[in-house]
Formats: sequence, C-alpha cells, structure tokens
Amino acid sequence: MKRWIPLMGILMIFALVIGCAEKPVPEKLEVALKPAKGFEGAAGSVVINAKTGTDIEIKITGLKPDGLYTAFFVNVKSVMFEGIGPDPYVLQVNEKGEVNFQGKMTKDIYKKFVQVAIYLNPGGKPIKNPLGVKAALGALMKPEKPKLVLEGKLR
Repeated sequence: MKRWIPLMGILMIFALVIGCAEKPVPEKLEVALKPAKGFEGAAGSVVINAKTGTDIEIKITGLKPDGLYTAFFVNVKSVMFEGIGPDPYVLQVNEKGEVNFQGKMTKDIYKKFVQVAIYLNPGGKPIKNPLGVKAALGALMKPEKPKLVLEGKLR
C-alpha cells in the first residue's frame, strides 16, 4: 500500500503535464465574411494556413465589378490595421463581381488582429488607411474613409 502512494503521485503529475500541454494548431483557420449594412448581396470567406502562418486565400461573391476593394486585418478600437497581399492591398474583382485571391502575408500577423475586413474605396483609388485618412490640412479637408463591405471575426 505504501508503494502505491508515490506511484499515484507520479501518475497525477504526469496527467497534469499532459493536460496542460499546448493544443495542436489547426491546419486551417476559416473565417466567414459577413456583409455590412447596405451590402447584403456580398458574401465570402478567408482561409489562413495556420501551419505556415503565411498563406491566405480570400473568396468573395456579390461585389460591384467596377468597384475598387481592399483587404485588411483590423483592430478598430486600437486603430491598428495591416494590409493583406501586396501594397496597395487591392483585390481584383472579375466581371461577375467575384474575388479569388491567393497570396502571402507576414508570418502569423493575423494573430495580432481581431477581424478581417473588406472595404470599398471612394474615388477609384486605394486608401491605405481603412479607418480613415487624417488630412494634412486638418479641418479644411474632409477625410476620405472607405466603406466597410464585409467583415469576419478572427477571434
């Protein structure tokens, strides 16, 4: 009986270590993109290869073929953002209003953000600040702000 007490202690420590071990990383992180108000016809998804942390795929339908759209990882409250894909982060829309983007990103950058957002840019030029450009002339110029089209929660 006295031998069982140390053996049980060792088994309990082993079980605790196994239980606290890091969970395996899922191979892919899939995020559904939900439409913002006024863009109910749009839908899409983002797939991030969590194993490599660098590969991303964006599929969207229901966009205006002549619109200029950009993709960003965003933290609205802390005003942080990071463009997805090559600068200026523009998504190519085909004549059917679809996007099929596959690209690379900085390793595990998505872990710093809470959502993925797709924006429609005003004036036909990409805006690199999706949360609103601060005008150099202050109150003399109205800041241009792209319209949120789709968003998906990363966590």
